[in-house]
Amino acid sequence: MKKAAAISIAWLIVFAQLCSAQQNALETTGKVSSVIVYRGQALVTRTIETDLLPGSTELTVQKLPENLVPESLYAQAGDGAVISSVRYREKTVKEEEREGVKQINEQIEALQRQIKHTDRDRQQLAYLWDRYIPLWTFTVDAAKADTNKGILQFEPIEKTTGYLEEKSNTIHKSSLELEDKLDDLNKELNTLKEQKEKLLAGTSRVEREAALLVKSEKSGKTVIELSYLVRNAGWLPQYSLRAIPSESSIFVEYNAIIHQSSGEDWNNVQLSLSTAEPATEAAPPELKPMKIGLAPAGPQRQISLEKSQQDVTKAGIPYQSEYKDLTQQFQEIQTSRRGMIAKGKAAQAELNTVAAGNQMLELAAEKEEVTAIQRQAKRFARTEGVSVVYDLGKGFTMPDRCEQQLAAIASFKSKADFTMTAAPLLTDYVYLRADITNNSNTILLAGPANMYRDGEFVGKGAIELVTIGEKFTVGFGVDSQIQITREFKDKKVDTLWGKRVERYDYRLAVNNYKNTIVKLRLTERIPYTEDQSLAITEFTTNIPLSTDAEYLRKERDKGILRWDLELAPLTAEDKATVITYSYTIKYDNDNMRTKIVP
Repeated sequence: MKKAAAISIAWLIVFAQLCSAQQNALETTGKVSSVIVYRGQALVTRTIETDLLPGSTELTVQKLPENLVPESLYAQAGDGAVISSVRYREKTVKEEEREGVKQINEQIEALQRQIKHTDRDRQQLAYLWDRYIPLWTFTVDAAKADTNKGILQFEPIEKTTGYLEEKSNTIHKSSLELEDKLDDLNKELNTLKEQKEKLLAGTSRVEREAALLVKSEKSGKTVIELSYLVRNAGWLPQYSLRAIPSESSIFVEYNAIIHQSSGEDWNNVQLSLSTAEPATEAAPPELKPMKIGLAPAGPQRQISLEKSQQDVTKAGIPYQSEYKDLTQQFQEIQTSRRGMIAKGKAAQAELNTVAAGNQMLELAAEKEEVTAIQRQAKRFARTEGVSVVYDLGKGFTMPDRCEQQLAAIASFKSKADFTMTAAPLLTDYVYLRADITNNSNTILLAGPANMYRDGEFVGKGAIELVTIGEKFTVGFGVDSQIQITREFKDKKVDTLWGKRVERYDYRLAVNNYKNTIVKLRLTERIPYTEDQSLAITEFTTNIPLSTDAEYLRKERDKGILRWDLELAPLTAEDKATVITYSYTIKYDNDNMRTKIVP
């Protein structure tokens, strides 16, 4: 009796545990509450509010999107609960055969029956046609025999021929009708089969879900967040700049073009945009030693990598014994380098190869080549590693696979210094440009811009990376009320102390048709040389050149001429501002004057 009671108690305990396990298995979909959109991916977070019992609970989060990155799944729970594990799984679910499929099957069977009967009718006509051919032969042979005998019985032959001709036409017409009917029936059959395939495509589907093992110390309501990366999502910056020159101000609208086809809708979510690149490898790469030596003897021995490390061609930057502009090639290499950086230590070998190529350039290339590359390097160093997050707030909705959507990131109004710019050697047009200060609290990423002036669209533009408080310059199109004419006035050739001397004279006329004062930056160019056989001297101008320190430091010695003018209102035609300038080219001697080459 005691033994039976003990067995009963044991079964009750097992049954209670099974019941408890069943009670601690929950299913839910949760709600997409926040999304961080990166360039090409997005981090989605689902919020799950559930009641947990003490102990372990298997919480299944269903209806995960098709473009989910499984290895990115992670979860965190509120106070009193711990996530022990997160598992990703897929299962194929078959659906009931739809009523429409049954109806199409019945129509297909009926069509196939009609096709079979029609084909049999066509075969029967072909059989009859074969039976009529001997009669044609008999009639022809009989007519020939009668002709040979000098006898022609026209009436019997006419009747027989007419009968056979009528039957032939009937058979031919019926055959064409049956062939047309077969074509139509086969087309209809193919259409029904296509409709059936489309319906059958939805008879099974793959469901994706995450199984969370949650341990809770006590019962009660708990908030759990499940996060995961999805593919096929991204954003790009876009700007609208609205200039009001009369007020010396600009209104900047900073927007984002967002797209997503992740496999799930984002409804009323907290949305953020980020320039970060979620990396699968967190460990940084290590810099390896670079061993060099001298290349085999030749006209000029050069530094080279040791055989074991000669992988410079993979880095993509060959070094030359003469100057070559490699800035475009460098830009492509740096773009691929960014992709490697995201892989961290996993791309250690590739990053060291690129670094070796860059460093070999410094050791073996000409100074001008290195200088050009360094200019590009500064530009990339300025943008590389910039990580910015823009919080767009709550209430953002974007369905799966929708059109691109425009979202506002920031907007601000700033004072602007407007200046007209002109380079008559390049174009007859005069452009309006503005120097602006980013007085917002937002870093402006590089991106395209739509430019407006006094409410009218004037063209497309672009903005480079602008940090907070930094100045940047943009253009606002052509202004036809400022016009410039350039004239080659004179050229004089002389010989001085046996040396050839050439004197060049130019004239620029600037017309201001506006009734306001206009600031104009006018640029021209004279040649400059490093050839010891030439000398470019005696530059004169009736209006002094700009005294801007940066211009004097970077451009003046390279032959660039710049005038910073302030044009009085309505100074055109005979009142136009006139600039004249001259310069001299001197040669070593008269015989050296052959041809100037750029």
